[in-house]
Amino acid sequence: MNGDHMLPRTIVNTQNGDRQLRMSGAPSLSLALQWLMVDNGLSEQELAAMSGVSPGAVVAFLGRPHTPTVTWMTLVSAMRCQLAVKAPKRILSIAMPRITARRRSHEHRQWETRRLAAYRAQIVTQSPHLSSSEVRETARGYLRSSTARLAGDLDAAQQRLTAARVDVAAVGLRAAARAIAATAAVNAEDLALLAGLSLGAAQAVLDTSPDGRLATPHRLFSALSARLVIHPAGGGAVAIDLAPSGDWRPEAPRPGHSSLTHEDIRSRAGRGEALASIARDAGVSRQRIHTIVNASPAR
Repeated sequence: MNGDHMLPRTIVNTQNGDRQLRMSGAPSLSLALQWLMVDNGLSEQELAAMSGVSPGAVVAFLGRPHTPTVTWMTLVSAMRCQLAVKAPKRILSIAMPRITARRRSHEHRQWETRRLAAYRAQIVTQSPHLSSSEVRETARGYLRSSTARLAGDLDAAQQRLTAARVDVAAVGLRAAARAIAATAAVNAEDLALLAGLSLGAAQAVLDTSPDGRLATPHRLFSALSARLVIHPAGGGAVAIDLAPSGDWRPEAPRPGHSSLTHEDIRSRAGRGEALASIARDAGVSRQRIHTIVNASPAR
C-alpha cells in the first residue's frame, strides 16, 4: 500500500466543479479497494461489517484474483470499455484484463465444434437418407461458409461497440454489461469470441438473474461510497448504483468465532439447511461452517 505514495498524482476538476484526486497509473480493482480502505482508515474486519461481506471473502478478494469479477471485467474490456472507481476523494482508472490471441483462438475452436454438431443434427433431421460420410461432409461445408462470414460479423460487432454511446444507470454489474451489449446489438456468442471466454461465461455475465458472487466487489466499494463507472468507447457512462449491505451479519462475540455451538451447526446442516444461512446466523464465513460440518465430532 505504500506504493500509493510513490505514484504521481494530478488534481482534476469534475463536471460539478469539485476538485478530486486522480492517481496516475492503473491499479487493479483489488489494489484500488486497498487504497480506499487506507483513505478511510478501515481494517478488513471493519469493511466486512460495513458491507455485509464476510471477513474471509474480503481477505480473499484483496489477496487473489476474484474469478467472477475477472470474467466480468474481461467481457467489459471486449466491449471496448474502460472501468473507473469514483470515490469521494479519488477517481481511479482500473487496469483491465488482457485478452490474448491464444484464448480467442481456443474459443474459436469451441465455436466451430458447437456449429459442426448443430449442423450435423440439422442435416440428419432434414435428410435422414444421407450416409454418415455425406452428413459429415455436408456439415463441414456449412461450417466453412459460417467461418467465412464470422470474421465480418465480429468486425461489425466491434464497430458497433466502438460507436455505441451508452449513458445509463445500472443496478448491478450484470445489468451494466447487458445495457452495453443491448445498445450495440451484440450477442453473448460474439462477445465470447471477442473476449476469449467460454460461451457459458459470457451468457452468465449477461444473465438477468441477481449478480451472485459479483455482488462482492459491488458491496465492498459501495460501503466506501465508491461507485463503479464503465466508460464505453463511443461515449457516455454506465454508472452502477451503490449497493445495499449484504445479508451477512458479523455480530458474533469475537470475529471468526461462531455464536452457535458445533452441535447446533451440524444439526441444522443435517436437516438440509443451507450452509450460507447457518453462517449468517453464526456470524462466521460459509467456509468455516463447511469445515465444522465435515469435521468429526469430538468423542
